[in-house]
Amino acid sequence: MAFVLITGGAGFIGYHLQQQLQSKYLVNAIDLINEPTPAIKLRKSKLKHVVHADINSDFLNTLEGTPEVIIHLAAETGIAGSLTHPQKYFDTNVAGTFNVLEQCRKAGIKYLIYASSSSVYAPNQLIMQEDSNTINQLSYYGTTKKMDEVMIENYCKQFGITAIGLRFFTVYGSYTRPDMAAYKFMEAISKGKPIVLYNNGNVYRDFTHVSDVVNSIELLLEKIQQEPEGSHKVFNIGYGTPISVNEYATCIAKHLSKPLFTQFFPLPANELPATHSNTELLERYINYKPKCDINEGIFEMTNWYKTNNYE
Repeated sequence: MAFVLITGGAGFIGYHLQQQLQSKYLVNAIDLINEPTPAIKLRKSKLKHVVHADINSDFLNTLEGTPEVIIHLAAETGIAGSLTHPQKYFDTNVAGTFNVLEQCRKAGIKYLIYASSSSVYAPNQLIMQEDSNTINQLSYYGTTKKMDEVMIENYCKQFGITAIGLRFFTVYGSYTRPDMAAYKFMEAISKGKPIVLYNNGNVYRDFTHVSDVVNSIELLLEKIQQEPEGSHKVFNIGYGTPISVNEYATCIAKHLSKPLFTQFFPLPANELPATHSNTELLERYINYKPKCDINEGIFEMTNWYKTNNYE
């Protein structure tokens, strides 16, 4: 049974991933667990092996044994925060990822799967595929993720690490983070408060349910160990069918059985007006196509929200 370490293991995706993998792998996780919210407290209470550790530390010393694969999800996420706290984003996303690479190099860990983002893509692209323009990002968050990709590419060539990066497209689902639109929308809608929509709600996102993300990562765990030493692949992971944020919010309100009240504001300059993933490369590689449609995914998310008495 392979030993897998998840960084950011008490986070939104990390929680679901550990739940998915723990019956098939020896799974440990590290996390700062510095988000005092009901969602993370609930996630932490259901996790078996999460160590409080910083990715900028010698975190491997907190474990019993050396993992064969690291799944690196720990990050400062979200676009707005990178505008107000860029140093924090650099320290976690860039310096933290550098330390993960150094831990791999020093300990002889050969395999790394890591989270990138659709925010690495330049604006004004109708559809985003892995070879699309990633030269100029709108947000500093996107730039930190692109810096990670470049740094990891070099480490793979220089030190023989084998890595796979995943450019996530607007992941949503149960146990979502409180800073994400999904949680903010559910909170406001359930309390009869207005939600904020940009550009009259005509902002399009390729919403991807967390179940499709963790299913894909599980398949990638098998594939990466068949890759030659020093290889580095980057894949999009998205549902492939963008919808407007207005439609997304309307569907959330429907499943909460609440009316939708809106306020409209201009789209911030560091936000992409639309994201649309081409996921054919990943689908061919793991023989899996994301399958959770928006109605099914929002039902799962809102049911969790209601069940856990967040209303």
